[in-house]
Amino acid sequence: MVVKKLAHDSEDAEANGWGLLSQHLNDFLGAWPPARPIHVVPTTRRQQPGWDGTTRHFLGVFSPTDGTALSIDPILAPLFKALDKDGEETRSSNQSDPYSQLARQQLGHSHPQTRYDTDSTYGSAAGSDLSSVARLIEDSVGLGSGSCFIAFFRFAFEVPDLGSPGIWLPANHPNVPEWLNPFGGDVLVALDQQDRVLAGVGLKRHDHYARELAVVTEPEARGRGLAKALVAQAAEHVLLEGMLPTYLHAPNNAASARVAEATGFIDRGWRLLGLSQSGEALLNQRR
Repeated sequence: MVVKKLAHDSEDAEANGWGLLSQHLNDFLGAWPPARPIHVVPTTRRQQPGWDGTTRHFLGVFSPTDGTALSIDPILAPLFKALDKDGEETRSSNQSDPYSQLARQQLGHSHPQTRYDTDSTYGSAAGSDLSSVARLIEDSVGLGSGSCFIAFFRFAFEVPDLGSPGIWLPANHPNVPEWLNPFGGDVLVALDQQDRVLAGVGLKRHDHYARELAVVTEPEARGRGLAKALVAQAAEHVLLEGMLPTYLHAPNNAASARVAEATGFIDRGWRLLGLSQSGEALLNQRR
């Protein structure tokens, strides 16, 4: 796949953002956009440790307009073979086939700006079809029900100015709480008068194109808008470095959804598919 490389300082923030997103997903998943509505991509990327040293043998991203790319460890290719058909002719040969039905559903989605109900089971994403993809994966690969999870996958091309309440400290700084240590590099934290961390944002460094933001606020500091302000500040920092800020949250995490919406990470209907720890364990047993 040839991805148009746009200058990081392009005046067209949205066009530049879409270019960075494509490059990020191409690197992160092994291929983007999907060549088919459900496209299984065997890639050694899934054999490499991620930002936290954890290896995930299966990850997928769903786009309302492009379909679903399922990035897998090549060793697992035989388990996923039934999910990846060779071209549209094979899919259309049997219109009652579940893969054909999913293909028709995914190709019929609306514009990526469409918003979806954030309270639906499995993260909704254009109705029940993505839930069907998750269950199809579980059934085809022989995993238990609920082994797959779906998270809201958001990204921001521009962010509002909500102030700069945080300072950047090394992740191993003595004042930085333990949960921020695994992010490495610098983390963004808001401190109280005793230099205790009230809230913090860590950056997941997946590749050279994007930084995924993760935020936590201490219980006693909630309700002050710190999470929103820190996320906006961190996202602006990522944009200024010429990368795309991304943000994940669980379907039922309403508080995280509000933070995302307030800081420019609107819901465009994109979702990330992965496996729970138990699902990964089952997959490892079948390798």
